[in-house]
Amino acid sequence: MWAALARLFSFEINGGNLAVRVEQIRERLRSYPELIVSQLLVAAMLVALLWNAMDRSILLWWGGVLFVELMLEAYYAWRDVGAISTLEECRYWCGRLILSVALAAVIWGVGGFLMLASTGITYQALVLCVFLGLGAGAATSNPVFPPSLYIFITLMTWPLVLACMMFGDRDHMILAGLLMVYWGFLLKAGRELGGTFELSLQRALENESLVGQLTEEKQRAEQASQVKSRFLAAASHDLRQPVHALALLVEALKIHVQDEAGRNICHKVEISVEALSNMLNTLLDVSRLDAGAIKPCLATFSLKQLLNRLHDEFEVFAIKQGLTLEVSGCDVKVHTDAMLLELVLRNLLSNALRHTHQGSVSLLCRQIEGGVQLVVQDTGVGIAPEFLPHIFEEYYQVGNQQRDRRRGLGLGLSIVKRLDQLLGLHLQVSSVPDVGTNFVMVIPLPQADDGVSALGNQG
Repeated sequence: MWAALARLFSFEINGGNLAVRVEQIRERLRSYPELIVSQLLVAAMLVALLWNAMDRSILLWWGGVLFVELMLEAYYAWRDVGAISTLEECRYWCGRLILSVALAAVIWGVGGFLMLASTGITYQALVLCVFLGLGAGAATSNPVFPPSLYIFITLMTWPLVLACMMFGDRDHMILAGLLMVYWGFLLKAGRELGGTFELSLQRALENESLVGQLTEEKQRAEQASQVKSRFLAAASHDLRQPVHALALLVEALKIHVQDEAGRNICHKVEISVEALSNMLNTLLDVSRLDAGAIKPCLATFSLKQLLNRLHDEFEVFAIKQGLTLEVSGCDVKVHTDAMLLELVLRNLLSNALRHTHQGSVSLLCRQIEGGVQLVVQDTGVGIAPEFLPHIFEEYYQVGNQQRDRRRGLGLGLSIVKRLDQLLGLHLQVSSVPDVGTNFVMVIPLPQADDGVSALGNQG
């Protein structure tokens, strides 16, 4: 029976639209408190308005019956509102709503008929205004469940039309015609609102489903990435060994090559092996970070040896490029991971030398309150403000859209950022195009006597 009623009001329920229908019914049930309170208030005002204009017993009986019906409707709705999940439950609740709305509409329609039949033209006009407002409210609230709209407006309006026609005079016949036009207008407006609500609900459910699918795909991709990273981290040592051996073999081969053409070929091979080694080391460092294989081993040590070692290593590259490398001596003890800090500084110095064509690159050290400030600055090409927020992203390289591998993979600053998060260095960057770039970090001072850093090469 309920399925037939639903089809009658173009509200068929099947497996394909079950999710939408369930949400429509739930939304209708969730609106019960507002609908019931508004109906009770309107009924109370009507009773007060007509208290001296018609038989009070009729008013009291009508108001009492409406109150009992609305309370029963609210009781069953609030008690079982969550029990809608299957096709059978959805159809059951659809039928129950149709029945309860029809009963309430009949009570309102009978009440309107009696009020029009028992009062004069002045009160009739007031009653019609109230019922017209009630119909407009139903048209804006009931489209969430279209059968409610059709049933309530029809069963409430047509008794008023019949009451007007019973008088038979010209004025009441015109009122009856206007009520019929108003009834048709409300049905049309409510139907359009209902279609809009159903479409938006369908889109929302589709979006929710897509978000769920995207979340699952994202989780699978992250799991696959983690598996890859763990594999590369575990195989890091084995992958580095052949490249290291290749570099040693190229160095040994240079002794046995005498002619100029052979030396040129050896030099090109040496450059290619060096580039391969740098890229592989960078990729493996990223994989170790992704896999969580790098754990900080904090210890207290002097910065002087580390800074001197970096100066000796990078001075050769600076001289080749016609640059001045300045590394300030800073004989102070700090508390962090020595090897990870060295990796951060190596990446920053290498990046500065790569993007500086004239002038100098500096690694400055100064003690401040609560720590030691290290500054890597250059007089290079600088970074435009629109590019600055992206420089720590993986594979992002300003001015290398052609992906020239001789200029690296764009992972150095990504590694720096991750190590900064591991060590808590509070890394900051500032840059002015054609002037230079500054990277500033703060190394904490030791709080107590600590042992020597135990972190070794985790490859």
